[in-house]
Amino acid sequence: MRITILILTIIILGTSSCKKYSCECTSYNVNSPESGNKGSFFVGRIKNKAHSKCADHSTQPDSFGDYKTCVIK
Repeated sequence: MRITILILTIIILGTSSCKKYSCECTSYNVNSPESGNKGSFFVGRIKNKAHSKCADHSTQPDSFGDYKTCVIK
């Protein structure tokens, strides 16, 4: 019984200590110096994949000058 509890504790501590990457996005407008809305979301535990998922959400200015920049946090 003690061995089972010890193994479960090790598994729980091992999986909860993995780094979780989140992506933070901020909206901007080329005609305004102030930033707009901010938001964040979970993108994964593997840094390379998380980085590409986050970068995919960044946008170029549209016809109104609105764009979004996203970075890993």
